[in-house]
Amino acid sequence: MEILPDPWMLFLQAVPFTLTMWMLHTVLYKPMVAYLAGRDEAIYGSRRDAETLQAKAQAKLEEYESALAAARTEATSARAEARREALVEREKKVAAAREEAEAKITEAAAAIAGEKELASKELERIAGSLAEDISLTVLPTAQTEARA
Repeated sequence: MEILPDPWMLFLQAVPFTLTMWMLHTVLYKPMVAYLAGRDEAIYGSRRDAETLQAKAQAKLEEYESALAAARTEATSARAEARREALVEREKKVAAAREEAEAKITEAAAAIAGEKELASKELERIAGSLAEDISLTVLPTAQTEARA
């Protein structure tokens, strides 16, 4: 028994095996590896694209939130400024109304004082004539004596 095989037989068996391997590599393995590589690229590429888009969306969201916060701050300051201006305007109107009311009160007080003075003079005149009439009615003789 021989331990080493016949080289011619080895060659005859190696040729079909090599042809079969080459055909399998060309027809089956190479397209399958290309398909699997494309599938991996599609899966991982889509994942990378999704992560990139998510990062961009997060950045835009943060940008919008900061813009919204700035707008809120600006609106609050504008509202406070408008309120302050309204209060100043209100104070001006209240002061003008007070001045006008004070002027009317002063004018009315002066008119009342004038009317009081006139009424006082009129009452003094009427009181004098009433006192004379009463004294003539009550004491007619004293008046006639005083006239005589």
